[in-house]
Amino acid sequence: MVAEASLLCVNEEQCGNLARCLRVLQVRPDPYLKRPANQVERYREANYWFYITAICQSTRTFEGTIDGRWLRGWDYLVEASRRRVEDFTAERMQAYRAEDLMSLLSDDLDAGHSPIDRVEERLGQLHDCARRLLEDYGGEAMGVYERCAGRLAGEGSLLALLPEFAAYSDPLQKKSVLLAGMLHESGVWPLQDAENLKVPVDYHAMRVALRSGMVEVRDAALARDLREQKPVSDELNQAVRAAVSAACDVVVRGSGLSVFAFDKLIWHLGRSCCFYDHEPICGPGRSAKACFKRSKCTFIQATTYSCPNVCVFDGVCRGSRDQAYRSYWETNVHTSYY
Repeated sequence: MVAEASLLCVNEEQCGNLARCLRVLQVRPDPYLKRPANQVERYREANYWFYITAICQSTRTFEGTIDGRWLRGWDYLVEASRRRVEDFTAERMQAYRAEDLMSLLSDDLDAGHSPIDRVEERLGQLHDCARRLLEDYGGEAMGVYERCAGRLAGEGSLLALLPEFAAYSDPLQKKSVLLAGMLHESGVWPLQDAENLKVPVDYHAMRVALRSGMVEVRDAALARDLREQKPVSDELNQAVRAAVSAACDVVVRGSGLSVFAFDKLIWHLGRSCCFYDHEPICGPGRSAKACFKRSKCTFIQATTYSCPNVCVFDGVCRGSRDQAYRSYWETNVHTSYY
């Protein structure tokens, strides 16, 4: 891998500044996580989240109306798929066809109306997960947890076993720590060593970390490529993500939030105030203007932030006052990791 220190560095002072902004905030419970009432529900929830997390990459095309609510991205994926939670067994997933997946992820269960892309890629991930669960774990995602006795890290742990599945093979383990964090939080997979959880690094986390100054880009060529959204190599992508992961560790320590809570916070910030579809909602004079996004902002829905029409990091985030930081984007790569 490219030597990260020569390209990027964690700005610990800036991470501390941002962490202080979060000390008065709380993150609300995740509305999608269901605490199982019995063993049957526990197995069902483990299977459901195992498969759904496996196909959660680049959900930009996912949007539509489910039960009268317009949803996008992860929200659309979860709300649409929950309607057929009984489908999430190894036997059913192994037999799934493209038409089944498109029907599952459509507003009206009509495959012809599905908004999802990369269908064959996602279908292959489902098939691989089902096949490996049937071969090695009795067809149950719970079997992975039971084999490692609830340990997240170390030899024979969740993070050692999950990369056997193609969908969970990311070297930086985004989907693995996301899955483990959610199932630990919901009581489905209580972890013996939850202190080893890391923030899952996706494009939202990268965008916020780079624009805010949590991570400083030292290499002029990389800075240019990020600002101009030019494609970068897998090696560079992993270097940026590793630096963002390290910076998130620093903010978590200083904020008083759990890893799970901070993950939710930075993710919602990245898809609300600092979304890729519009200019960041920050900057001088911003608080005097009504926020155009308030009615659909998931950050204020997910946290206790009393929003004054401006991002929680406004004035502290480098990008809120400096165009050079404001113009950073996440790495431009085609990947199934996130």
